[in-house]
Amino acid sequence: MKRMTLLAAAAAVVLAGGLGGCSKEKTILPKGEPCRLNLSGVALRPETKAETEPLSGGLELGVHVVDLTSGEALSNAALTNIKHVTDASGAISNTNPDPIVLTTGYLYDVYAYSPYDASVTAATSSAVPVGHGMDVLWAKSAGEKPNAATHNVALTFERKAAQVAFQVVADGASHPDITGATIQVTGFYGNGTLDLATGKVTPGNVDNTIVWTQTGTPVCFLPGEKPMEFNVTVTIPAGPNAGVYTGVKKDIFQPGKSVLITVTVVDRNSSLGLEAGVVPWVNETGNVDVNN
Repeated sequence: MKRMTLLAAAAAVVLAGGLGGCSKEKTILPKGEPCRLNLSGVALRPETKAETEPLSGGLELGVHVVDLTSGEALSNAALTNIKHVTDASGAISNTNPDPIVLTTGYLYDVYAYSPYDASVTAATSSAVPVGHGMDVLWAKSAGEKPNAATHNVALTFERKAAQVAFQVVADGASHPDITGATIQVTGFYGNGTLDLATGKVTPGNVDNTIVWTQTGTPVCFLPGEKPMEFNVTVTIPAGPNAGVYTGVKKDIFQPGKSVLITVTVVDRNSSLGLEAGVVPWVNETGNVDVNN
């Protein structure tokens, strides 16, 4: 069915050139044979900007194929948001029983993103919905020209989200008792959009109903181009240092980077210290001091 759609589109262009009596020019598309599209993918390691790693299993991807020869763009592509998944080895497979059929000799751009959103259409490809907690991935392969019965496209995915984790420690000088300490962090963007053409993520508004309460566990979030402010509250339930300690970590966070922020409780009369450092998608260090 896909092949027929593409060939029909090509024929329509030829006919349009032939029936337009006022024009002497005709658009003649190259002749070709049906060709099945096969996809593979890896994730870029942001710390190196060169090395890659296999995709994780269980990812759901949306794939868009733009027929440049027939004059398509992302906004009107016939092959749009076709759902694919990855297996345990990271291999990509089409969930649609009908394969994606291209035409040999034609020129294509291939786009893919994750996580998959069934509501995305060609017209909405410039504003794919993404949100807090999502590991947002994006890839583009430009200028693919099939020349065999099967055409293999290798996609390199970039991470468009960032990660952050928090740990609570006692100040080494004042030695407060932080037994039973709990943490609450706000300041995350609730939602945003991914422009499939450029891979740019634009966050929406800060949603302070999103509260992160875990220590040591990273969470994906949408980073902004401007500094973000994480509002950190540490509560010590009992003991000589019982109370509520607060502080703010303000920083610009980079896509694909994982940050570990250390929240340091100094004492009841000191400020909460926040310190952070950026490391490649694995871990990063930072500090925060809190007080009440």
